[in-house]
Amino acid sequence: MRQPSSTNRPPFPDGRANRRAAWRGLLLAPLAALVLLLCTAAPCPAHETYHISFSPGAEIHILARERVRDMYQRAGMAVEFVPMPHKRSIQSAAEGTVDGEVGRIKGLEKRHPGLRRVDVKLIDLTGAAYVIEGSAIQHYDRKLLDTVRVGAVNGVQWALRELDGRPAEMVSDYTRLFGMLVENRVDMVLGSTLSTEAVLNKEGIRNRRIRKLTPLVYCAPLYHYVNEKHADIIPLLEQALRELWAEDHWGGDGPCVPGAD
Repeated sequence: MRQPSSTNRPPFPDGRANRRAAWRGLLLAPLAALVLLLCTAAPCPAHETYHISFSPGAEIHILARERVRDMYQRAGMAVEFVPMPHKRSIQSAAEGTVDGEVGRIKGLEKRHPGLRRVDVKLIDLTGAAYVIEGSAIQHYDRKLLDTVRVGAVNGVQWALRELDGRPAEMVSDYTRLFGMLVENRVDMVLGSTLSTEAVLNKEGIRNRRIRKLTPLVYCAPLYHYVNEKHADIIPLLEQALRELWAEDHWGGDGPCVPGAD
């Protein structure tokens, strides 16, 4: 029997194959749309820029900001910083107006449940007592707060806790605080060390007469906080911080031990 010539075969694929291909397309289209929607609504950390608030008037936040930048860079994430007043910086991060806050002491999440802590130390906040060179006061002891004239800056919480209701001369900034000390209006002042060093460096020779007492009055680690909607990036940030600490990337920070210097 004569076999049909191949030239007589239909020029188009079998209809059933077309139908199968069409069904596959119909099934895959919703999946592709879902993937696109998810990527648009919740970008992968590496493709999102995180906005972090900080207080430019606090020296500790200026230094912490650079460490946060290093941490996000190590984790492969983009970050931008938004300057805000001290209290607003925390509130904005807790409400989700920004994605996080540069750094605060542990326990902030108890008062602001919308925040989540990156549970690896970012930097140490330290506070000390200062006197004029030549003062009879040689070392810091809390009992001094009952016997000498003391000055501090309004809003510095660790200093207020140390004073514990004792009378003190309160001023609005560190320049005024050390001005009082130099003018012998107080015998001793309490100050955050980073803010103090910044003021003394600016003031120059006039304030070289000032001496820091040992031991430290206050020492506590600061931690980076993110809004709860970004809790998924915390393990990445913690790993990045551990690596930076292991490399001694910033140097100088040992264990934060109150009462040590």
